[in-house]
Amino acid sequence: MFFGSKYVYKYEHSSDESVSDDDEIEIAPIESNINALSSSDRKETNEREPPTAPPMPAAVAASSTYGSSTNAKRKKRLRKADTNVVSVKFDRLLQPGEMHAGDPVYCVDCGAIASHLSKIQHVENEESKWQCEFCPKSNTVDIEQTDLPKKEDSTYLISPAPAVHGSDMTGVDDSIVIFLIDISGSMSSTTLVQGRLDLPNVRQQQQRAAANFDGARMIRERHQTYVSRLQGVQMAVDANLDKLVKDTPTRRAALLTFNHEITYYGDGTRTEPLVIRGDKLNSADDLLREAERELNKELKPVSETKAKLTERIYDLEEGGQTALGPSVMFALNIASQRQGSKLVICTDGLANRGLGSLEKAQDEKTEEAAKMEALTEGNRFYAGLTERAREKGVSISVITISGTACLLPVIGQMADGTSGSVTIVDLLNIRDEFASILEQKVIASNVEATLIVHRGLYIRDPENPDGKLEKIKRNVGNVTKQTEVSFEFGIRNKQELKEKYNIDIDQLKELPFQVQVIYTAADGSKALRVLTQVKEATERREIAEVHAYRGVIAENHIRSTATYMMQGDDDEDEEGAERISSKWSKPIMQKQRMAYMENLKHRKRAERVDDADGFNERRWKKTSDQLNSHVVASKANRTPLPKASPQSGESPSLLGRISRLITGGAAGTSSTIGAAATEETKGASKRNYGFATKKLALYSDKNSEDLYKFKNLSSTYMCSESTRREEEDDEEDAERNTRSSRVDKKKDDKEESESP
Repeated sequence: MFFGSKYVYKYEHSSDESVSDDDEIEIAPIESNINALSSSDRKETNEREPPTAPPMPAAVAASSTYGSSTNAKRKKRLRKADTNVVSVKFDRLLQPGEMHAGDPVYCVDCGAIASHLSKIQHVENEESKWQCEFCPKSNTVDIEQTDLPKKEDSTYLISPAPAVHGSDMTGVDDSIVIFLIDISGSMSSTTLVQGRLDLPNVRQQQQRAAANFDGARMIRERHQTYVSRLQGVQMAVDANLDKLVKDTPTRRAALLTFNHEITYYGDGTRTEPLVIRGDKLNSADDLLREAERELNKELKPVSETKAKLTERIYDLEEGGQTALGPSVMFALNIASQRQGSKLVICTDGLANRGLGSLEKAQDEKTEEAAKMEALTEGNRFYAGLTERAREKGVSISVITISGTACLLPVIGQMADGTSGSVTIVDLLNIRDEFASILEQKVIASNVEATLIVHRGLYIRDPENPDGKLEKIKRNVGNVTKQTEVSFEFGIRNKQELKEKYNIDIDQLKELPFQVQVIYTAADGSKALRVLTQVKEATERREIAEVHAYRGVIAENHIRSTATYMMQGDDDEDEEGAERISSKWSKPIMQKQRMAYMENLKHRKRAERVDDADGFNERRWKKTSDQLNSHVVASKANRTPLPKASPQSGESPSLLGRISRLITGGAAGTSSTIGAAATEETKGASKRNYGFATKKLALYSDKNSEDLYKFKNLSSTYMCSESTRREEEDDEEDAERNTRSSRVDKKKDDKEESESP
């Protein structure tokens, strides 16, 4: 666990965490200066609070209509920022913890597990007792002190590894990587790049490309080459097959292409590929039966199949539509044979053939209600695939080509929910992106993390800012070394603690935290990892802030904001009542949090305290500015969306038909596979990945790509050095802004000189 500060900040009163609801102030239109705080706000944010300082007196209000030309008054409660944040990183799962032979001992009240902090009390002729460190409960236990864990990190084995698995902790990896390549007609579009590129079959491909240009005399010019999208993908896959052979020769690689049909080449060694076309693309049952037949054909290590796969890759030709949904369903059930497998999807167009088609959702001739219906059904379909991948420990990454429209808010959820990547690339960097994806290995799946805090604290409910939880469970799914989840916590009312639990929190100088992680390891074993830590506490805000770890605080802010933008409630419900659960995604919240981070920087400098976590100011500034621009833009673009509700007498939705078809008695494993892959997820509104249906129409592919990245940003990223490429990009941006400023100045000077 990593905390927002060296100390837990025990504020004096529960009211210290909020601004009063009773005051109102006027706020100028947001568009006038979105990044500027009013002088009173800045003064409040930056002032130092002595231990006995009263609550912040002023309220923060915002216009009910952003971008309006008039000022407005509105009551707005905005919680003061603090350092009480905890982040859980899952890279520790790669390291073996202290394996504990016995069963975990739980507190019957709060659910905490006895740890190295626990003390077993023995009284003659009486049962042994354990006084829980997290709550007042005294538990009757049948255990000796010597049976308890000796370290803060302990592991309990739930079930051993099965005989067949994907990769294990020793580094032997026979997981599957399936490249799903779009070869629809649009993949023939070309881009002019500098230099000469020699590709296998390049002359044939250039002749086809020339024909597409109505007989253009030559595609290649001196020291320049027109490269099609498909050629860029071919080179990227070829290069990364070489990398797989070098780094992980025991992994299995397979190739699948999709246009108006699915062509599965497997590991490239088969005589003829499997082709799936026609009505089968609309039948989950047929797709699953075809996948089952392939399970009997063992894929060989990539070190043995690379040459054949390369031949198949360079033989590909473009043409047809885009059967994305059926291809993912088929490939997912192949990859599910081995934990830690990966699907890498590269597409440049909208899914418009077979299951998961989104064509109607983008059809300008379709009525808005029907569009919303198509979006809703598409969102559920790809959510079903995502749930199946999470269950089987398969990671899905989605790569799209710059300048295309693929409805990433819908299909990108497959990556967001499985610890994959969502990326828009150009042909010049597509190879590097493939390499980056292959390096992101799933280290555990079916991960559930439960955080438990001392009874004097509470965890802020992410679905209800007024909610105060004693513990919280997060269904994380697949995790990589970069995966993190963060939580905010607060201090309970001191008077209530004394009256209800007889706890005087002022007397507590340290407070315990425990995270319980249930997971399926890479070798297929299931285990419980328990980490119990104690943090010092202080009642002085300035002490907590001087020793703040800004990377954790920044990561929590960025991730929380992106999550609420993707999934949170709208500003107002149907009755016009304010919905405070979306506060994170409001401009006023962004201003406050950005000002707080600036305040932390100045406080550290004033006290001459260096950042222990190496916080990267450049990345924070760039990322927070980008996020803030998205918040403002989404506020301005938000419009009511028509509701998608089936009319009486209409035929059941495709999703419903698939669910009933598969759960209604398909033989063998087909039923199990299909049910997980296609049925509507129970409690879908509670899932922690992808966009809520009502948010889908609000964001472009580029905006959704940014939000996916923000939502999965890590504190490690915020605390590591900028790459050379980032520095070059920043320099280019600065130069571009300078040129733009000069042009604007010349324009203003010209207008001024011409004015009478």
